[in-house]
Amino acid sequence: MCRAAFGRMPALFGLCYTRIMLITRLLPHHAAAAAHLHIAGQPGTFLTSLGPEVLTLFYELLPASPTGFGFAAVDPGVGWSDHMLHQSQTESMCGFVSATTSTGRLFIELGTKRLGRFLPLLIRRFIKQPRLLWLSTQTVLYPLLVRGQGASAHTPAAELLSIMVDPGLRGRGIGAALLRTLCSTCTTAGIPWLDVTVAADNSGARRFYERHGFRPVHDFVLYRRRMCGYRLEIKGLRDWETGEQG
Repeated sequence: MCRAAFGRMPALFGLCYTRIMLITRLLPHHAAAAAHLHIAGQPGTFLTSLGPEVLTLFYELLPASPTGFGFAAVDPGVGWSDHMLHQSQTESMCGFVSATTSTGRLFIELGTKRLGRFLPLLIRRFIKQPRLLWLSTQTVLYPLLVRGQGASAHTPAAELLSIMVDPGLRGRGIGAALLRTLCSTCTTAGIPWLDVTVAADNSGARRFYERHGFRPVHDFVLYRRRMCGYRLEIKGLRDWETGEQG
């Protein structure tokens, strides 16, 4: 397993792979593919209702944020070799995971410094679907709803924002490999906890997280849906890292 703090990660983890999948940093050029996988994995949710343009911009800006990071599982195709430790133009994304070290600071950054890029896209969506404007106001409250779930406010925790795998490639361990890499990076950065929010009716996602050691700590309502906050104590990583598929 590769271990590097997210501030010093190499462009490509040549030794981190599951079968032919390489795990690399999530980079801006992955944004469109990440948005596509997000929409395929969670159709009809608030975020996917904002459209591919908004999601693509989010995943383009996330890796550049001081609080954002993530990883992509890619099939590098014919353009990769052992001597090419850089991104291949022929690679195909099989899955990705995104996270933040502070949901509140990330939202503030995107809503202030990056608002000029989001606003034209959001206005077009709000004109077509006015209901999305009301749902967007709830998003502002999200960091308050999940703050300090299940632990002391002084305990550093990262939040897993999204983890998606190509529907045709599920069950091959790609999700588990992405989660392991994320947890390893958090460990290196001195972050002992990983949080995630899951819709209460998303039984598949809940099983995935519970299978990998997450425990429910908090329930709340967002977008008129019941949500479950989960937390993983990352030091228990070795309990599940060798045998799980996802």
